[in-house]
Amino acid sequence: MTETLELYGLLSDLVEAALNGLNLWPALLAGVIAALLIWLPVAARLLIALCLTLVFSSLWPLLYGLPPLAPDFGEPEYSIQFALMALVAIGPVWLTEALGVRRLTQRKPRTSCIS
Repeated sequence: MTETLELYGLLSDLVEAALNGLNLWPALLAGVIAALLIWLPVAARLLIALCLTLVFSSLWPLLYGLPPLAPDFGEPEYSIQFALMALVAIGPVWLTEALGVRRLTQRKPRTSCIS
């Protein structure tokens, strides 16, 4: 029983540490940029959103005069942060698909009635 409590305590500490250092602006920016690429398939836009999230979150400290961050997925806190950032980055792409923006922007070919 105590092992289970220790495991839950460790997990809650990891989640708390991940949420303390979480910055969602790079993920939101990446999601909006990927959502604007309407002519690409959904899977491509999702991959672009995830890749841009990694790039922007690494380069975001440059705005404050700090050195860029290298992603370290060996740290559990960073893995939890990236999972949350991925959900935020994927949101705008799914929203544009749900609203049908792609269908509205595609033109139908005009056909002639002349036989």
